[in-house]
Amino acid sequence: MALPSSGEIKASQINTEAGRSSNAEAPLSGSSSTPQAGSLVKIYEGAGVDQSAPHSYSEFYGITYVGVLTDVWQTYPNFSDYYYDSSIGNAIDLSNGDVIYTDTALTTTLAAGTYYQVGSSEATTRCIDSSYLMSMTVNSSGAITNILCGQP
Repeated sequence: MALPSSGEIKASQINTEAGRSSNAEAPLSGSSSTPQAGSLVKIYEGAGVDQSAPHSYSEFYGITYVGVLTDVWQTYPNFSDYYYDSSIGNAIDLSNGDVIYTDTALTTTLAAGTYYQVGSSEATTRCIDSSYLMSMTVNSSGAITNILCGQP
């Protein structure tokens, strides 16, 4: 379900669309011109919200939240971002059977293969520790068949 396309938009609506508690702490973008981790603008990066300042709630008109996995590669150092249905939650919640897409409209599934990502504390990474590496195997339907975090 998308956010309203006009009128008033509240932080509680934006949180709910992203699968968060309606009263979750929700700074618009943080204290600098670059959206900070945990801010609404940063959380909605994969949904197409402009990451350049200045920011306003009107940037969320008509937006549908999608989850994003950032800086993923199959052949290093060719990094890409990939997307998944927001009902899954954050990247840490991805599991076998979840489908990964190459576009924010969630219409083109990721090609079969094994993909990697270095861990971080960001909600867009599967492994929460930078000393860990995610390994994710996807089948020809874009569904995850194996996903794990391990130390290289």
